[in-house]
Amino acid sequence: MIIRGKEKWKKVIEAQKQSGLTIKKYCNDNPICISSFYKQKALILDEENIFIPVIIDKSNDVIDFDIDRHRIFCSKKNFKILLENLLCLSIMMKSKIFMLPSSFVT
Repeated sequence: MIIRGKEKWKKVIEAQKQSGLTIKKYCNDNPICISSFYKQKALILDEENIFIPVIIDKSNDVIDFDIDRHRIFCSKKNFKILLENLLCLSIMMKSKIFMLPSSFVT
């Protein structure tokens, strides 16, 4: 299936969310190229500058948040490492540098 246009991709991405299916299953069921789906989703999110609400409880060491209906829990230390690495990765991708920082590899 060939999908053209940002608005059509937004509808496809929303339909996938509403379906409750994984992206892989949704794309397989609706002959959509998985890599195209991820690329278009990233472009739309980047363009719209979407923020994910994060709950930080100062009384404990756990941070929790939702991504695509998945609840994520992690320690503040690990969350900080994750954000630092995502920032580095984002900068590297924009500048076309593809070496991962040592803290990214375990």
